[in-house]
Amino acid sequence: MLKYRPEELTKLPRSVEYKAGTVYIIDQTKLPAEFKIIALRTVEEVAEAIKTMKVRGAPAIGATAAFGLALYAETSKAKTKEDFFAGFYKAYETLKNTRPTAVNLFWALNRVKELAEEHREDSLDEIKRLIVEEAQRIADEDVEANLRMGHYGAEVLPEGNVLTHCNAGSLATVHLGTVGAVLRVMHKEGTLKLLWVDETRPVLQGARLSAWEYSYDGIPLKLIADNAAAFVMQQGKVDAIIVGADRIVANGDFANKIGTYMLAVLAREHGIPFFTVAPLSTIDMSLKSGKDIPIEERSPEEVLRCGGCRVAPDVDVYNPAFDVTPHKYLTGIITDRGVVWPPFKRNLKKLFGEIY
Repeated sequence: MLKYRPEELTKLPRSVEYKAGTVYIIDQTKLPAEFKIIALRTVEEVAEAIKTMKVRGAPAIGATAAFGLALYAETSKAKTKEDFFAGFYKAYETLKNTRPTAVNLFWALNRVKELAEEHREDSLDEIKRLIVEEAQRIADEDVEANLRMGHYGAEVLPEGNVLTHCNAGSLATVHLGTVGAVLRVMHKEGTLKLLWVDETRPVLQGARLSAWEYSYDGIPLKLIADNAAAFVMQQGKVDAIIVGADRIVANGDFANKIGTYMLAVLAREHGIPFFTVAPLSTIDMSLKSGKDIPIEERSPEEVLRCGGCRVAPDVDVYNPAFDVTPHKYLTGIITDRGVVWPPFKRNLKKLFGEIY
């Protein structure tokens, strides 16, 4: 089923890597003006990078947080397991409290924590080794999951022009992307004619990041202002819409970058198929509906300024980072285990039942 390998689909390096007690990330706040890889050498530096969106995108955040625990494990000076675990839990809490919406953050941290606790009776050196290996495994699994989603998605999206919002590309994951993998496979197979990229205010992840990485890989695209999307659809220039997700809940409702819900409503009005793409780690079966998803509200300065320049007077601002799209607007959910079709509540439960 997998026709291509990552190196056949993108020229970009991994967005986050771990080597010898250091986490390396592409600093996404510098793009597109500067491509810069920065080194993070403390848990606090990793947490700050997540908070300030130097690294962003649910899968990338999860992998980075796991590497933060690996960094703690490999650099800890603790002589006893008691002292080691005290520091480990402190690092865990520091990383857990960085951003509230992306469920991959908690999934990855809990996965590493549970493994460490299961091996608490092992030697301290063995516990450290297992933590580092598990964090690396999470990153490697993300790349493989993205590759599978790319192939599944390319099979179900229609040939033609695709519109995307925010950035769910290679920069938002360890490599390839969720949406990015689908687009890259489609481009490789010649079924993606044109990619419409929303600028994605207020932080411009579409303009700064998606447009940069997809043009880097030679994908034909046009950047549009967010408020041009409806007109482009009305003109018949969009054949499908595909977005990422920061959390999908049991009934199929999902949180994604602010502006996604608006696109979903517009897609329904214009008869355009609307897909979200995410690995199983983004699906939170503990929440029954999108009303239960915590929504991060970010600094007013993101709206009052653009590119460092003030664009509005000093007024009150409401700046939710995400919105929730009801499942009724979804055509399908593309996962690393295949495409989930409506009814989502039943079919997501069935999917998780088959796995667990």
